[in-house]
Amino acid sequence: MVHYCNAPNTNELLTTEPMNTQKHSKHEIIPCERCGTAIECKANSYTKCQCSVVQLSINEVQYISELYDGCLCAKCLFELQQEYREEIGV
Repeated sequence: MVHYCNAPNTNELLTTEPMNTQKHSKHEIIPCERCGTAIECKANSYTKCQCSVVQLSINEVQYISELYDGCLCAKCLFELQQEYREEIGV
């Protein structure tokens, strides 16, 4: 399984510059690209980031990256994971 993090300045699978970011201590508060919920991006400590609770296969990451460029909240990642699995019949 792989981790999905689209935060800037990481060596993850995907990177992008989030828009309208607001500094909050060491991390950024950014909107989820899919639902707009404010999330705390912890790209410099991705194992503690809220999105790390959703473990994605490389195919699931590719599917999501074809739909979205920015960071997503764990709820949206889980929903997209389920959507992908339903599409392929898993």
